[in-house]
Amino acid sequence: MTILTTRNLVAGYEPGLAIVRGASINVAAGEIVVILGPNGAGKSSLIKAIAGLVPISEGSVTLEGRDITALPAHRKIREGLAFVPQTENVFPRMTVEENLRLSIGIFPDRNVAQGIEETYALFPDLARQSRLLAGSLSGGQRQMLAAARALIVKPRVLMLDEPSAGLSPKFVEQVFARLQEVRATGVTIVLVEQNARAALSIGDRAYVLVEGREAHEGPARSLWDDPLIAELYLGKRKEAS
Repeated sequence: MTILTTRNLVAGYEPGLAIVRGASINVAAGEIVVILGPNGAGKSSLIKAIAGLVPISEGSVTLEGRDITALPAHRKIREGLAFVPQTENVFPRMTVEENLRLSIGIFPDRNVAQGIEETYALFPDLARQSRLLAGSLSGGQRQMLAAARALIVKPRVLMLDEPSAGLSPKFVEQVFARLQEVRATGVTIVLVEQNARAALSIGDRAYVLVEGREAHEGPARSLWDDPLIAELYLGKRKEAS
């Protein structure tokens, strides 16, 4: 069942200067879908537009069959669409637990204590660091907290922008392993990522964006194994013959 769709989406930060130029993607419930492509292809702008953070001038976004194109970002969260930006995704002068409480606080009908307990069960390291300032965490720990802040509101779709950026290989492995665990709870994931190999290793399907529109789509692993796509768009060099 399709849960998230964009149709011929055109979006950009300035009127008349589109970065996303007619992108159409389909995401099925329970999938991990990876958005890849060369620098400047519009990957981050696409998911920011879906999240309500980049103005959309044409096309549509639907979530579980409902048109959410024109909804502001905070309304899209209430509809079940959560977004984790690449940077400035936690409040550094607040503790880990204060960050979580702030996120779930936008839903006055939610049980805060239960939400935090469930989040700590999924992210046990955060439970041990609950009283630490978010600004004192390592890069990988911050990314875990950012994901936890998005998940505590129980979204149906979680979108992440470059979650491995700037992380050591050890933390990249941990972040992607945790995303697989998140998907196992029933959350659909859309992932923009420059680390093509790591992302495709956990993804179900992938889109390659080129100049603001989808140029290729297919099973995640097959894209990495396609020598032409991998060399042209994913930064994989041909092996010497």
